[in-house]
Amino acid sequence: MERLSDRKIFLILFFLGFLIRLAYVLTLESHFYFDDEYEYYRMVENFLAGKGLIAGEHIKGFRPPLYPLLLSILYFLKFNLTAIRIFQCVISAFTVSFIYLTGKNIFSRKIGLWSGLVASIYPFFIFYNGFLLTETLFVFLTVVTIYSFVAMSPKFLSLAKTGVFLGLTGLCRPTMQMYLPISFIHIIAEKTGLYARMKKILIITVFFIATIGPLVIRNYVIFNTFVPGTTMGGWVFWEGNNPYSDGGPCHYFPENILKVDEIERDRILFQKTVEVIKKNPSRFVWLLQNKFKRFWNVVPNADEFTRPLYRIISVMSFGIMMPFFILGFLLSARNRKAQYMHSLIIFFTVFHMVFLASIRYRVTLEPFYIILAVYGFFWLVEKLQKVRIV
Repeated sequence: MERLSDRKIFLILFFLGFLIRLAYVLTLESHFYFDDEYEYYRMVENFLAGKGLIAGEHIKGFRPPLYPLLLSILYFLKFNLTAIRIFQCVISAFTVSFIYLTGKNIFSRKIGLWSGLVASIYPFFIFYNGFLLTETLFVFLTVVTIYSFVAMSPKFLSLAKTGVFLGLTGLCRPTMQMYLPISFIHIIAEKTGLYARMKKILIITVFFIATIGPLVIRNYVIFNTFVPGTTMGGWVFWEGNNPYSDGGPCHYFPENILKVDEIERDRILFQKTVEVIKKNPSRFVWLLQNKFKRFWNVVPNADEFTRPLYRIISVMSFGIMMPFFILGFLLSARNRKAQYMHSLIIFFTVFHMVFLASIRYRVTLEPFYIILAVYGFFWLVEKLQKVRIV
């Protein structure tokens, strides 16, 4: 039997993933399902009306720009809601194929192939294609970014692409901007010459800055201060740590806070949150562990997704892979390429333990969760086969 080329596997996984996602989004009604979708749509309306990429006059820098900019282009091209959902299916299908390439590059062709097959039917990846939310685009960009790092060569174009992809991912969600210094740790740890390592860091940084630069300039013009990402940081920090929060979404905020200037509001909410933490540090410790549980919960946290069907789907997809993921994570601890996934998983976990935790924010890590789970599964199978032979 002829061995399939990487190109053919890439395309097969793409079309398999696309058809499954297409079948799902065509079952959805033509309306928004989440509050965030309405806010992104308002940004599109404002942008197309010439008011700028803003959610409102008092929230000009609250949302990251890349996803609403993409939506604005699609609406300008006369895409309706169904067409946008189908477009997101295309993005998600490419994610499946890049999961294959990432798993293959880090471990083996078999691990990559099975990771891609699992990703093609993984319910959380399919689910978010139906909504105007950043998840589908952000997951795709994160996978491409990690793939760029693990497949990175000393060539200029390879390094430049890595910096651009990391920058684009940071424009989709600023959390990923903080992965830049983490990536430096991996590069510095490489067993190559100092010049080669410094060259990588320099080129990646230059193209990363060039990519996020327009946002930084735009924010400086609007706010007259340095804002590399958004003005959302204080808001989510308060939401995840205020006196009434359990670490998840919480709609208790100081009275009249929305009437305060956007930059000042961000500063005030950071300050008030720190005061709350200092006043009751033991509760903050409890919130840290509760947010960890929320982030890695096997079943959905939100009340609207507590029906048995949602729990069964979650347990039979994410839950069933957890022991194999833990095994794969531990077994690959010394694999330098796998460490890019490890550091991302640890970073996102700690970040959301401090700020705000939800299964929705974990979906970004699940491509790498799948790859490590598949690796752990096949390692165990091979060990059991050897024991049986003996």
